[in-house]
Amino acid sequence: MSSNPKISVIVIAYKMSAQLEKTLLTLAPDFQRGVSADDYEVIVVENSSGDNLPADTLAKLPENFHYLLRQETAVSPVYAINEAFAMSKAPYICLMIDGARMVSPGIIYNALMAYSISEDALVAVPGYHLGHEEQHLVQGGLNQAGTEIELLASVDWRSDGYELFKVSTFSGANTHGYLHPLMECNCMFASAKNYAAIGYADTQFQLHGGGSINLHMYRSLGMLPKTQLFVLPGEGSFHQFHGGVTTSSYAARAEEIERHRVQLHSLWPEGFFSLRRESTLLGRVSPQAKPFLIQSLQLGQKRNKRLLGQGKDPWEDDTALNRQPGDNGVGQ
Repeated sequence: MSSNPKISVIVIAYKMSAQLEKTLLTLAPDFQRGVSADDYEVIVVENSSGDNLPADTLAKLPENFHYLLRQETAVSPVYAINEAFAMSKAPYICLMIDGARMVSPGIIYNALMAYSISEDALVAVPGYHLGHEEQHLVQGGLNQAGTEIELLASVDWRSDGYELFKVSTFSGANTHGYLHPLMECNCMFASAKNYAAIGYADTQFQLHGGGSINLHMYRSLGMLPKTQLFVLPGEGSFHQFHGGVTTSSYAARAEEIERHRVQLHSLWPEGFFSLRRESTLLGRVSPQAKPFLIQSLQLGQKRNKRLLGQGKDPWEDDTALNRQPGDNGVGQ
């Protein structure tokens, strides 16, 4: 294992041991393709609960994994996130605030390709929900004993992680695909210096689950003037049901989401918007992922036609930052 990894992958978890175990399987060197354990490290920070990773799982973690179990009284993960940033060794960092997200096999390889193009790359892995509709819309939710286990058993994801696309749908924050502005990214790569530039995880986010800290950090990174946005159309992060604040169905969900919305808008002078910057698509697209590419193209064309027909700028954040296609030597 290298003492100088190129990428640090941060995974934050709380009370989700079964889901976290599958997430970590997809981050292991024998699952990720085109890279070795020397290329990256995985930093797992788990806030203690009655459902921590068991000792036998910890004993089997690959050599390039580091695990920290911490005691936490806050309901927000922001302190765990910032402790993980302090542990990171690499010049580029992938942040996964939700440890219940399995990933496809090319995320590390493609992120490294992006950083060979631009050190200011913001690399977004599109988000999906396991299941054929958003998880909070499923009555009673998906659960380990039911639908989700059956879905995962129906495809050979352990041998070919791209099979996860067959049992997934776009996540609720990005239902129109990745050629629309992305509202959030649950598996995002940026340089350590750019995470520092946005102040890491803002500790004002004290609502359950961190509120909308993920949305805030993604847009903050995207609005740095030198940022070059890359989206990986052939890769994905796949959310497993775990009773999350925004991905579950419960009586007070609407009120909780509204609290998130109010706080998020309060921190942006003109209100919060999805990141309206045009992306560079990077990497191969497997046959399993192609239907989502087609869907994104169709919906993206409709959006562009509608906005241009109204005389509106489809990518107004680029305009606001005086960006032009081809900056940093990359066409958009």
